[in-house]
Amino acid sequence: MNIPPRYTYCVMVTVVLTVIAYFISPTIAVGILVGGLISPLFAMCQPTSQQSVAPVASSTAQTPAKSFSVAAATSAEQDETVIISRADYTGDVKTIYVGNLPYRANEAAIRKLFSEYGLVLSVRLVKDRDTGKRRGYGFVEMPADAADAAIAALNETEYLQRTLKVREANEKKEVLKPEDESSNSAEL
Repeated sequence: MNIPPRYTYCVMVTVVLTVIAYFISPTIAVGILVGGLISPLFAMCQPTSQQSVAPVASSTAQTPAKSFSVAAATSAEQDETVIISRADYTGDVKTIYVGNLPYRANEAAIRKLFSEYGLVLSVRLVKDRDTGKRRGYGFVEMPADAADAAIAALNETEYLQRTLKVREANEKKEVLKPEDESSNSAEL
């Protein structure tokens, strides 16, 4: 059995602390000894997050099947991926509108779905302001070339028994505030 070096280090530190604690109180020393030898074993069972995920180039992206399963959506919650924010990305970014989403789909599942076509910078699923429930649509930000590949591949595909509507998002329109409208009418 391979014993990792960090467990050996934990055992040495535990023995030193136990000897010091023995002079203060033997009960505390026993607690430190048991805790110091058992707790590192639980840490060894945890998966390490030292994996790095490189962005997938759009030319090498493969077209997935037209239907996605529930298992693919739930496994997305368990995967660890490196998330790059839009502020850290310096290239051209496109915002993609994703409509007709199943209400049970969450941000992690949508990120996993779109990450097959390239780097996903952000996922925002719109929720109802009063109830907090998802409204069935959202927005995904991706680099421009990866966004085009994702739109072409995912539009009109079935995802969790719903046919997705995927297209480039419209720009936000500036809304005039009521005080702006009154000041414009007074000038005429």
